Amino acid sequence: MGRLERRSRALRHWKEFLPEKFKELQATGMLEAETNAAANMATDEIISLMQQGYQEHEAREVALPNYILLKPEPEDENDEQALELAQMEADYQKMMAEPPDEDE
Repeated sequence: MGRLERRSRALRHWKEFLPEKFKELQATGMLEAETNAAANMATDEIISLMQQGYQEHEAREVALPNYILLKPEPEDENDEQALELAQMEADYQKMMAEPPDEDE
């Protein structure tokens, strides 16, 4: 996997898991520069780790999460579906915690 593949992977990952960052970089015209920089830094770290004795796949496992496969953005707290699901879960937990009605 070379720099171009890492850049493409960053684009795909950031678009899916970091949509706000992706949109912001796109709006400011910095998306290409940032993904190129991430790919370059990941490649440099992989090379450095391999020179230290890591196998290529081991070096990728260390480097890619630092530059390319960044942690997803937190979910939008105003997301209606997430709020509805959380309320349904709370209602269910409350119902399960209540003792059964003896009349039933």
